[in-house]
Formats: sequence, structure tokens, C-alpha cells
Amino acid sequence: LAAAIAARVDGGSGLAEAAAAGAPTAAADDATLQQLQKLCAGLVYASESEAPLEAVSYAAPAGDLAAGDLLKALGEPARAQVSTQELTQFLSQHTADNGVLHDAAAANRYKALQVYLKQELDGVQVYLLGPGPQIKAYALGRDANGRLAGFKTVLTQT
Repeated sequence: LAAAIAARVDGGSGLAEAAAAGAPTAAADDATLQQLQKLCAGLVYASESEAPLEAVSYAAPAGDLAAGDLLKALGEPARAQVSTQELTQFLSQHTADNGVLHDAAAANRYKALQVYLKQELDGVQVYLLGPGPQIKAYALGRDANGRLAGFKTVLTQT
């Protein structure tokens, strides 16, 4: 469904943007990462600054992830401060037709990304790392192969 929505939205497939940006290609067998790259291409997270959304996929141990296991999988410092937020709340100002983007077509691209994450990944959660002003955000869930997949970006909050 998310792919269908993205295909119907101008620029939604992200193919032209990915090619123009020289985006790295995913392994041929990682369909989840490839779809995430298409959906994230050209999207930015608007906070006090704008930061691109980057599709990611990480190997992770099976089962529930403790904060230390998550940080290790992400390659982040073991003592990083971690908090969580629900995906819908995190993207709420970007998926609203009258949100920060002031562009219904752009909001539809964020909606397509959100639908894809919620339908195709298990346990999607946004992990916020650091006290600020630069906070790393990882929207991740488990794909069918048990990998953590989603996107990362940076929020600026002063």
C-alpha cells in the first residue's frame, strides 16, 4: 500500500532524487532497505533546522533490545542517553496537510513512509539519542529478516 501511495505522489517513488543525489544502492537482496531509500529520498525532518531522512538497516540480536544492545547495533556510544517516541507522534507535523511543510503532496510522501514502516516492520519505535541541541533520531522496526530497518535523521532543539 505504501509503495502504491508513493507511486501516485509526485516525486513519491524517489527514483529521480536518489539517482541525482548519488544515493548508495542497497544489496540486491535487501528489498526493505531499497524501498526505504525510495520513500526517504528527498525528505527532510524540519525542526529548528532541516536534516535529511536516511534509510538504514542494521544487524541486531534477536529478542527485545536493551538500550546497550541498541546502541551497539547502531554504532553509538554505550553511554548515550536514549528516549523513545511513537512514530505517528514523531512525524505528526510532517504528515499533516497543514503542518510544517505547508504542502499536501509532501505530507503524502511522509504518510506513505509512515504507512510502510508500520505495515512492513514489527515494533516500530523512534529512538532519540542525546540531550541536545543535536539529537539523533532513529525510526526503527524489525524487518522479516530480523534486521533493524527504518530511517535516521537529526533534530535541532535549543
